[in-house]
Amino acid sequence: MGFVSVSTENIVEKLAKDVKFLQPVYESITNSLEAHAENIEIEFFTDTCLDGFTPKICGFKIIDDGEGFIDKNRRAFCELWTKNKVQLGCKGSGRFTWLSVYKNIHIESEIVSEQQKIDIPFSLKFKAEDIIISPYKVTKNKTIMEFSNVTDKFYDASENIDRRSVANLSEIKDSVVEYLIIKLFLLKRKGTDFNIILKVGTEQEIINFDSIPDLYSKTFGIFSDITNETYDFTLYYRFINNNENSKKVFYCANARATKSMDDDALGFSCGLPNNNSFIMLLCSAYFDDKDNDSRDDLSLLSNRKSQSMDIPLLYSDINPYMKKTMYEAILEAYPEIPEINSKEEEKAIQTAPYLTSFIRQDKDILKTEKSLLVKANERFIKAKKNAEETFNRILKERNIDNDTFNKAVDQISMVAAAELGEYILFRENLIIALDKSLSDPTKYESFIHNIFMPMRTSSFAADENKHLLSNLWLLDDKFMTYTYAASDKAIEAIKDEIAIKNEEKFKDKNRPDISIFFNNKDGHKNLVIIEFKGHNANKNEKKRALTELPDDVAIIKKHIPDIDTIWSYIITTIDDEFRFSIENQPYFMALFDTTSENCAYYSYFVKQNAHEFIIDLKTITSDALARNKTFMDILKKQ
Repeated sequence: MGFVSVSTENIVEKLAKDVKFLQPVYESITNSLEAHAENIEIEFFTDTCLDGFTPKICGFKIIDDGEGFIDKNRRAFCELWTKNKVQLGCKGSGRFTWLSVYKNIHIESEIVSEQQKIDIPFSLKFKAEDIIISPYKVTKNKTIMEFSNVTDKFYDASENIDRRSVANLSEIKDSVVEYLIIKLFLLKRKGTDFNIILKVGTEQEIINFDSIPDLYSKTFGIFSDITNETYDFTLYYRFINNNENSKKVFYCANARATKSMDDDALGFSCGLPNNNSFIMLLCSAYFDDKDNDSRDDLSLLSNRKSQSMDIPLLYSDINPYMKKTMYEAILEAYPEIPEINSKEEEKAIQTAPYLTSFIRQDKDILKTEKSLLVKANERFIKAKKNAEETFNRILKERNIDNDTFNKAVDQISMVAAAELGEYILFRENLIIALDKSLSDPTKYESFIHNIFMPMRTSSFAADENKHLLSNLWLLDDKFMTYTYAASDKAIEAIKDEIAIKNEEKFKDKNRPDISIFFNNKDGHKNLVIIEFKGHNANKNEKKRALTELPDDVAIIKKHIPDIDTIWSYIITTIDDEFRFSIENQPYFMALFDTTSENCAYYSYFVKQNAHEFIIDLKTITSDALARNKTFMDILKKQ
């Protein structure tokens, strides 16, 4: 028979880079089934381990009653790219993947038709002359293959490497059934008996007709313009009511679950109703010559971007048909899904109305509010980047046609509207947080102060993200047009930050809660100054603000020249006690009548040219929410 024509070491290195530890088990069972074996027994050998730990596999033996290593199979075994089993979808390289996991495989085959016993010591040094053929009285076919001596790739104690599988029979059974489910299902449907026994010591698991679920199927065809041929596909599937939310989807080659498809590629961001599980397997003769040697990928399709006579259909051609067929299968089993999807979509829009256009783009088969928001935000970020790049590019072009320009403007306008909506929603959540804090005894003045503008900070008109550095819009949107704002900073520090130089010496240590400056056209300034008192402040603290605020106004005017109009605010909770103190002051007037839920007072101090307001925090949150709602309603309509 001669030597194998290619170095076995090179073959293993080339073909077995991505082999999984249990691959020899899968391949051995497949070989037995293709040899028409009805009874297959696999005994796993394990190493010793500490009590309480599941031992790991260090080898296994498989015994079957198939046709065995008859003459044609022996010849095929010695030829790398055999054509012997091509009609069965075999590459002839499975035995070399064995050597990626085990250094030694001993094969003993007793053959009735030849009345011979065959011994094959298969290893990296194997050559055809090593096969021993002996006359032997045989009454029943029997083949034994024993795998031993795990390779360093999977186990090397000196390098602390241990990638072996644990000897958990239940898990091994599940993995074998998953890998071979199509082959076993088709055998079951044809009525071809098989009985596969998995053993570890005295324990055993059995795979037979009862282990293989009945599968439903749907077929579709895809026409290729390149070959003028229609390629047939069959989707086998099953739904399982087990509350495990397991989703397994495979593209299958040669009746093996070959290419695992991820959820995103096929539109599964969430689970079926009641967390039911499913398995779906797409089979086609089109896949059968496109898998890799370790049989865990359709390598000829992976990363392929263009069609050819050899590859007339890409994943991008197949996936839409696959998704459509899957959706049909799911809808037949769960007709309530469209209504569920619609409700989840509306919930997502209510949560993030500014992402509405991006949410409605979602074509997933199954949807949840969370999955919709995550993907919509990803689309928004991508659209924002694309819009900016497109707009900047066309602005650099000398000749821009109206249609191109208008499309670019529409694109960037949509992104701008979404960004504005995101900010409006941020504002709404902030208002709600402020409103809730008013009934929380643990939220003191500093909490409220920091919502308006973080303490000990300052901001200038040119600051990037100015709208996120302060939330002075809570009081009035026009206050966001400031040229300079300071929070909890001493007047002396404010003077330095806005570069005011005069000889006036500071003796005062006053520190206004918030000071906001606005430049006028003639170089003069207008000023807004705010004093906070927590909603749980006592009567004396609130009354003290009635003198603190005018003092701060006077000191600022003394040290910072060219200030024209001043608006000053005391912001607190106006309870009955504080209302009594305010109304006993002769210069304050109520801005709302006693029937209104809002509460605020106003006075004008001629000497300082200052308008002073005392406003209840609930009045501020109510007004801010109403202003914000107007913006939100406009965005929702859009």
